[in-house]
Amino acid sequence: MIGIRADANRIIATGHVMRCITIAKEIVKQGESVTFFVADEESRELVNLYAKGVSGIETIVLGSNWQDMEKEIPALRRELDERKIKALLVDSYQVTVRYFEELKDICPIAYMDDLGKEPYPVDILINYSGYYESMNYKELYKGQSGYRKAPTELLLGLSYAPLREQFYSETDSSNAKSDDFNILVTSGGTDNYRMLSGVIKAMEEQDLISKANFKVVAGNMVSGIDILRDYAGRYRNVEVLKNVEQMADLMRSCNLAIAAAGTMLTECAAVCLPVIYYQVADNQKFNVSFWQGTGGMSFAGDVTKEGDREETLQNICNQVKALLTNKEKLSAMKNALSGVTDGRGAVRIAKALLTIN
Repeated sequence: MIGIRADANRIIATGHVMRCITIAKEIVKQGESVTFFVADEESRELVNLYAKGVSGIETIVLGSNWQDMEKEIPALRRELDERKIKALLVDSYQVTVRYFEELKDICPIAYMDDLGKEPYPVDILINYSGYYESMNYKELYKGQSGYRKAPTELLLGLSYAPLREQFYSETDSSNAKSDDFNILVTSGGTDNYRMLSGVIKAMEEQDLISKANFKVVAGNMVSGIDILRDYAGRYRNVEVLKNVEQMADLMRSCNLAIAAAGTMLTECAAVCLPVIYYQVADNQKFNVSFWQGTGGMSFAGDVTKEGDREETLQNICNQVKALLTNKEKLSAMKNALSGVTDGRGAVRIAKALLTIN
């Protein structure tokens, strides 16, 4: 059995759990069961929701505080030992060096990292970003080791991006072959800065609302859904979607996306969908710089900075207006994303966890 330690809630959203579930599904496909260890009931409910219908995945609540992971060490040690966990994948920003030191004698540990702030005593370090080289992991992890003193193995780069199977690049990724111009609008699992309704309102005010079809995807923890549905009631070309299972197909039907600078950008890259994106968290700053540099995506602003939300919305409108009339630019952006990632990182991570010793 493989263990996974991750949480999801309205503060940290669902990104950690979502990518871990994708990896868990690949582990199950390869013949091994998975146990998720979560801090509380909120995380358990979200894990069960996103893993619904998949056999071989169970969830254990540790009864801990997701912001103070060191206090859960005794409970987690007991669970790892009793369940004879072969390897543990940890995905959280709340970890500490002591956390791993106290667990590494139980089983091999893999850690999902995208900050590179300090080295941890783990067996596998995973950073699937395009900007990993700027973090100098080879130097940072020189001399580090985990279970049985094995040197830390580094799994780095977009080839390890754990996207869902629907994003695997084996089909034609041509976008929106009809004459309609379709724009995907999404903010991820949450929308704490009200960007979904903000984008549609800005399009209305800038007389752009009739220039395209807007497909607004609202995550499970997005509030203000009534405002979005009101827009959809007033405009036939505004559609509000929830619980989208085939996101890759939806992306392939669109010409452009407006999205937050999270994992969604990697998904868009996998299907060669150009993106206008905005920053909603400090840890996204590296993503901002990398994706801008690909030529396939365009940055609109950081909405976490006080007073910058309206400027960001204006930038989004300006960029949409430009791309609506410049199909050559849009085509160049799409071509720039070709080959950036094949989306099969979950397969590679699952194999690494199953063969770790």
